[in-house]
Amino acid sequence: MSIIQNRPAISDILIRASANSAFRTKLLTNPTEALIELNLSPEDTEILTAINAHTLKEYARQIKSRLILNYPG
Repeated sequence: MSIIQNRPAISDILIRASANSAFRTKLLTNPTEALIELNLSPEDTEILTAINAHTLKEYARQIKSRLILNYPG
């Protein structure tokens, strides 16, 4: 899984989800609850909670696509 450039908090979430199956399950089924205590920026929280995926690979792919589409420049 590639690291998301310029988004260290999002990269950290993906790394944590790949290493921790309980966190991964919660992230995929209830991202708002999974992220509530992690002190993320509102923008990162919005990106991470707007994804609807059944696997971490699909979750990461959607995040990457979303960041590319919203990247100014």
